[in-house]
Amino acid sequence: MQNKRFVEADLNREFSIDRLKRVAAVLDGNGNDDAASASSCDVATEFCSTDEERNLMLGASLPHEALRAREIEALLGPKILAESNTLSSSSSHDVDGNSVVPEDEGEEDTNPAPLADIVIDLHTTTCNMGISLIIPEGDALMSAAAAYVMHSCRAKYGYPHVQILMHALPKRKHRMNLSSCGRHGFTVEVGPVPQGVLRHDVVEKTEAALHSLLEFLHLRNLELENEKDAQTKEKDEGASRHSNVVEGDATDHTPPTTTVLDRLRRLYPGGTVPCYRSAPAVRPGELSGKISWPTDPTNPNFPAVVVHKSVQDRDFEPLRVGDPLFLSLDGKVIPYYGSHGEEV
Repeated sequence: MQNKRFVEADLNREFSIDRLKRVAAVLDGNGNDDAASASSCDVATEFCSTDEERNLMLGASLPHEALRAREIEALLGPKILAESNTLSSSSSHDVDGNSVVPEDEGEEDTNPAPLADIVIDLHTTTCNMGISLIIPEGDALMSAAAAYVMHSCRAKYGYPHVQILMHALPKRKHRMNLSSCGRHGFTVEVGPVPQGVLRHDVVEKTEAALHSLLEFLHLRNLELENEKDAQTKEKDEGASRHSNVVEGDATDHTPPTTTVLDRLRRLYPGGTVPCYRSAPAVRPGELSGKISWPTDPTNPNFPAVVVHKSVQDRDFEPLRVGDPLFLSLDGKVIPYYGSHGEEV
């Protein structure tokens, strides 16, 4: 059996608006510009007696991951209806978790909010990325969560190689990964591990990141509930407090509560959290910019070069123009030519 990470297509690229619409159009019988898909719709309509049989026949003409993405989106979304949704994960909360409508999106929100507040996607990778916390740019709540998880994994669990990576696509409608189905998305990617292999240490690192994230969300939810209760209590006791003020006995000796966000501000002076930002995508279907790996002209799955030893396993380290990048099979060094900037 061939060892690959998907059946027919990459599931984590099937959640774009265009791809979800295409699958929905085929299953709904609306067809599309693809003549083969339109023909499949006609055949299914003619020979199937029930909608269930018809959808099964149509589904056979679509990639397995495309169908699965549509099913997941229906459970966690909707996303396919959210093209004008102003409450997307792009700056939907400020640092204190309050709802904020981005300045460039002033249109009225007419679509339902996602069923899932947060979608957490767990990944392994063949790259030496350590524990990588991937969040959308502009989501303050997930930024705070990532800062908490990074510190917790390092200080509490003893894993030094933890970093935050921001995708350069802030709006959920523009992202095509699983975590974009929810109002907020958080991806944990841990490596290196070969495909098809389950490593004990990688599982433990993933658990550490997941437990830290759930801990942050639990603490933040408790704080928001306590704030809500306190506001209600203050409103109910307004008259009594006013009476105490008149009598000169209004001093509140209750010590101020330290929130999880207060702790993060102390851990990261100046409010600056070190993170990496992915290069903007230059090709359709990509979440971020990538350097094409030269392949054999007769087989795109067979590499024509190897990664240079000076770069191998050195993820998240600077790469500058002129640095060795690849080594051809005849021993020629191929340098980085600056396709994504002087230094990346």
